[in-house]
Amino acid sequence: MFVGTTEAASLLSISAQRVRVLLQEGRIQGARKINGRTWVIPLYKGMPRIAGRSRGPKPRWRSCRHCGKNTIHFNRPNIGIVKFY
Repeated sequence: MFVGTTEAASLLSISAQRVRVLLQEGRIQGARKINGRTWVIPLYKGMPRIAGRSRGPKPRWRSCRHCGKNTIHFNRPNIGIVKFY
């Protein structure tokens, strides 16, 4: 059995626009475009089958960029070297 975008949206409890986005990403399996305008979505056990999506890269802000000792260099001749550990 095949359905259109609005019927698939009501079956999945999402908006029709979200179904169109999933179709453009190629995440609804077996979906085809007919006449260059209409989408035909097959049903598997009464529901459209949506493919999963891989996660993006891990964030880089958790990595330690500079793990060395800190040295402050202001007024060096008057104060000397001040180090914070």
